[in-house]
Amino acid sequence: MKIALYQMEDRGNVKENIKAAYDAIVKTKADFICFPEFFTIPAEYKNWGKTVEDAWKEISIPTINAIKDASKLFKGYVIAGSVVEKDENKYYNTCFVFKNGEVVAKYRKMNPIDEEIKMGISRGRDVVSIKSKYGRFGILICADCLNSETVEKVGKLNDIVFLPISLTDPSHPKVEGHPVSERIAKEHNIIVAKVSRIAWGNGVKSVVMSPSGIVKEASSCCEEEIVVAEI
Repeated sequence: MKIALYQMEDRGNVKENIKAAYDAIVKTKADFICFPEFFTIPAEYKNWGKTVEDAWKEISIPTINAIKDASKLFKGYVIAGSVVEKDENKYYNTCFVFKNGEVVAKYRKMNPIDEEIKMGISRGRDVVSIKSKYGRFGILICADCLNSETVEKVGKLNDIVFLPISLTDPSHPKVEGHPVSERIAKEHNIIVAKVSRIAWGNGVKSVVMSPSGIVKEASSCCEEEIVVAEI
């Protein structure tokens, strides 16, 4: 199987971010393609006086529609990073999974960080396990990977876990290697596919990690790249 990770640059513009994601899907040949957390939200969006409701209307709806259309031109599964989702007047950090123009699953982040909670993001309640010809796959979003109970639930159900993460906080200590992904892969005997947006300074390389080590990683944390790992 081939797993593609789009380590994506933030273009600072919603339409350009969506177009970049669309173009990556239609030009990539793989069985899975995964995007980072909040992949079409400009990093400065919250500084523009915007709310989660704005993010849902202005970013999430057009993102979902575009990725749904692009998935019709992609033979595998599109794991669409995450967007702000509105459901019954609650908001979630949600990863939609598309195949052939259909939503086949969605996962809501179970461990939002304090900043997200203050913005109005609610906690998800359920893990996902999606059957494919390559085995079952599930999703963790960013800080989910630091919660042992969540990791245990997802790890024991799946053969592959996709881990979209966001831009690294500049104040966060620099992390060498992939200690969390490596631990999860070894403890649960699974493939972990982690993908980040690019970030200067304390960025994190995207990686496909097996129980025996790195299968493929991005060449740099600071350059846009579609990483394709063949397993």
